[in-house]
Amino acid sequence: MKKFKTIKIKPIKIKFNFDSDGDGVRDSKDCQPFNPKKQDWDIEEAKTRGVRIEYMHPDEYLRRTGFDEKTPKDYYDKYFEKFYDMEKEKRRPISELKQMIQSPHKKITIPYVGEHPADHEGRHRAYAAKLAGQKRIPVIVPLLSRFSISEREELGKIFVKKAGLDNDPAYAHEWIERFREGKPETAMDSKNKKLLLSILEKRKRGLK
Repeated sequence: MKKFKTIKIKPIKIKFNFDSDGDGVRDSKDCQPFNPKKQDWDIEEAKTRGVRIEYMHPDEYLRRTGFDEKTPKDYYDKYFEKFYDMEKEKRRPISELKQMIQSPHKKITIPYVGEHPADHEGRHRAYAAKLAGQKRIPVIVPLLSRFSISEREELGKIFVKKAGLDNDPAYAHEWIERFREGKPETAMDSKNKKLLLSILEKRKRGLK
């Protein structure tokens, strides 16, 4: 009987807040933590817009946008057969989008999902990432999606005061309603968005 030599494999340790490959993505959020090439998702572009990014499985993204186990397979397959290429203004096979996502030379815009299934943009990208074998993808979500209605209202009042909008009760109420709805950033200019991000960061650190 042939004898096989036992080989001891040294376990790879991934540090939660460390960037092992130096590509700008923490190990805990890197689908390839030891690959020094930049990842295919355009994280840097998203950060310039002051957005919040969550990481989830492509199936979770599709579930949040209305596609789940109850979706008929024939409809599912037909829907994802092709994607619309905005640059070339034509429909192309989903396999080509999969290749783009796998390419280290092509940056793909991160998908977005709001709090309602109809509020999304990026289903085909998520599906192509699933075909490419990715288990976690970055997704842009509303800045206030993790807060309750009462917390959003409180944040709205803080924002109105710091932005100097409390002199006009009607205008202040309008802004607070935007906060209650959960997407005030869609109506903000860059200055107000920076203010909101500052408020959220201070709240995260327990500061006023």
